[in-house]
Amino acid sequence: MNLGRRLAVEASGALEAINAGARLLYRWGVRRVHRAEVPVISVGNIACGGTGKTPLVAALARVLTSRGRRPAILTRGYRRESKVPLLITGQRQVSWREAGDEPALLARALPEVPIVVDRDRVRGAATAVREVGATHLLLDDGFQHWRLGREADIVVVDAADPLALEAPRRERPAALRHATGVVINRVDDRSHAAVVMAMLGPWAPDAAMIATRVAACAVHRGGERAPAEALRGQKAVLMAGLGNPRAFAGSAADLGVVIADMELFPDHHRYRRADVESILARAYAAGAMVLTTGKDFVKLPPDLAAQVAWLEVELQPVLGSFADLIPPAIL
Repeated sequence: MNLGRRLAVEASGALEAINAGARLLYRWGVRRVHRAEVPVISVGNIACGGTGKTPLVAALARVLTSRGRRPAILTRGYRRESKVPLLITGQRQVSWREAGDEPALLARALPEVPIVVDRDRVRGAATAVREVGATHLLLDDGFQHWRLGREADIVVVDAADPLALEAPRRERPAALRHATGVVINRVDDRSHAAVVMAMLGPWAPDAAMIATRVAACAVHRGGERAPAEALRGQKAVLMAGLGNPRAFAGSAADLGVVIADMELFPDHHRYRRADVESILARAYAAGAMVLTTGKDFVKLPPDLAAQVAWLEVELQPVLGSFADLIPPAIL
């Protein structure tokens, strides 16, 4: 573990203590929990970012839609410029400045699923039920948001560090006992999944557990969508601002991409035009393309975005199914 990461892990102890105290205030009734009119399914983590919450939200939305339900996604729109509550419906395209990078990405991936962007998730829940007739609410990044009650609390962990012992944390591993579901992401195979499940069992004894992997399903470039396998043998400079950018590099390498260079930024990085122009120039000089993620692509200047390829990914179950995470009583 490098020095910067070690310092971040040590500093996160204060955040763990704050969240532990806040959780107790809600459990003891000092702070009020508000209940929505329809079931709420929370997706979150104990680590600080980078575990795969956004693709899991998309997967759960597809499960609910396939069962004839009308889910809506509730998100705060982290680091967006606008503070005005926003309802995204239909084929409406929104900018990341208006909605935030992850909501903008979800809106592109799930045009049939309404998204409410509002820091006040209780108000957002009421908006989703009133305005679009939502039957289920998916609370994105909600494990530490106790003000809105939930019927299911799903936590995503990284198979390489499921207890977040080597990562900055929001909560201690003991918080996993409150989870109704655990998704172990980035497993190698079913046997690896079984080992991690056994390790997590004592920490989350009542949780349904499934294991997943992140799979590249397509590459987009110049408005065209092609199979991800088309990247095999292609030379690329990788550009990403993620909580776990090394996972993106791993996905590219698994596809057979020849990685010429990498430009990695902090999570939710706001790209300046000069950032992208510099990276494009380096790539052209090396005879390479620039490859990024969907979350990063939505923040690029449109004229420069046309020159950048982005990798579309999805979560795929390795052990269990996404439906296993939703209590039968609300499915």
